[in-house]
Amino acid sequence: MGNALGLKERAIWTIPFILTIALVTPVTGETLTPFGKPGRGVSHTAKQMPPIQLGTSGGWTYDLANGYCCGGTLGSLVRDEANNYYILSNFHVLAADVAPGGNDLIAQEGDPIIQPGLIDVGCNQNNAQAVATLSQWADPLTNANIDAALALINPGQVRTDGAILEIGTISNSTRAPSLNLAVKKSGRTTRLTSSRITGLSATISVSYDTECAGSLRGTAIFVNQIVVSNRGSKFLAGGDSGSLMVEDVTSNPRAVGLLYAGSSSVAIANPIDEVLCYFSTVLGKSVAMVGGAGIQGAEVPVAAIEDAKKIKARHAARLENVPRGVGHGIGLGHDGRIVIKVYVEEDTPEVRAAVPDSIDGMPVEIEETGRIIPLSRCR
Repeated sequence: MGNALGLKERAIWTIPFILTIALVTPVTGETLTPFGKPGRGVSHTAKQMPPIQLGTSGGWTYDLANGYCCGGTLGSLVRDEANNYYILSNFHVLAADVAPGGNDLIAQEGDPIIQPGLIDVGCNQNNAQAVATLSQWADPLTNANIDAALALINPGQVRTDGAILEIGTISNSTRAPSLNLAVKKSGRTTRLTSSRITGLSATISVSYDTECAGSLRGTAIFVNQIVVSNRGSKFLAGGDSGSLMVEDVTSNPRAVGLLYAGSSSVAIANPIDEVLCYFSTVLGKSVAMVGGAGIQGAEVPVAAIEDAKKIKARHAARLENVPRGVGHGIGLGHDGRIVIKVYVEEDTPEVRAAVPDSIDGMPVEIEETGRIIPLSRCR
């Protein structure tokens, strides 16, 4: 279940955006694709000539089980203070296989990370190229509040300026999310897309499987998440998990969040500063985005948002017991006012009866989101 502060709309249920495809006859031979230019037929699924740009198809080299193979997006580049470079993506894209059931394997440190992902090379790792090795990950079902993983790049295989397909280089600084902020991302499936942030400080529940096309492992509860409009899955779809969300500016945009889950109406992101802080702690070295100078400065939250956060926190138990609820947060209502949002899988009379019009004077709105899932992809 979940809720958030947001603009007045209606609610949803999310899943990780991974792509799964059924096993097919292995594709033979290989095709190498140059970087291309934005808007001129740039492929996010083709095998690139190294060093590769990010925002491209990729994943764990052994990510096939139960008659399917899976994959997502190699999103961006980060660097620690010892000048080690890592691809940043999602846990469920690079390291989610925790059971040997369907393939007799589990993800381990040092495993190859490939480009493109198995879903784009006929489920045959020999048609892809190893660009990095699995290094660290944050498992949402072992108390991590993020869905993230790092892969140490192989020399010469990844551009060390952090260039992302159709975005280019980004800033080495980050920015805090804000309501109605214009954002964009570059991902495996929907390529370069843009949208706006509609919810902040969201509590969201997301279910995870044990492996590619595996059984249900459990449901993680995330707090302080970012909600983005995703009507018709036009911003984020299956296979886009791992994409970096940046502010929608032309030159050196700052990172805002790491996208990992959603539905046909909303997308969910971990705040990027929380991701970087987590890995800085795990590695014992400061971790930062790779990029240029960009614009500096943090955004100051408005008082109404802070008031809404406090009210939402006081009533979290009530908000998390709404029938068919998937989350709650803070957003803008239909009239432009700050509201508490209650995200539900389906807006029903039972839901309407359980959700008040306001709490402690703060308006409350329902947003129907459908089921929220991790947005990797299986084939």
